[in-house]
Amino acid sequence: MVIFTEEQTEAVVTETSYCWKKNIVKVEDGYLKSTGMITNTRIPIVHIDTVVYSYNPKKPAIVPILKIIGKGTVLCEMEISAEHIEAVQDWILRVIDQS
Repeated sequence: MVIFTEEQTEAVVTETSYCWKKNIVKVEDGYLKSTGMITNTRIPIVHIDTVVYSYNPKKPAIVPILKIIGKGTVLCEMEISAEHIEAVQDWILRVIDQS
């Protein structure tokens, strides 16, 4: 499925991946993997409890940070543009609910 966010940036969303521009967040072999300009991570899905995001207004460029949390610890932080942050968060929450 191809979706467009408010700013009309194209994203391709499937059951196993969320892709936009040159960034990919996907589920593969029990891991949440991300590649591209945002970050490169590999986290076991069973360790993920929730996903939150926040803005740090003290930084010169306000870029939201997506935080993947497991067992009370931040497992990963990803800088994702504001146009995709909520969609990626929702997608990851659906993925961890299904596992």
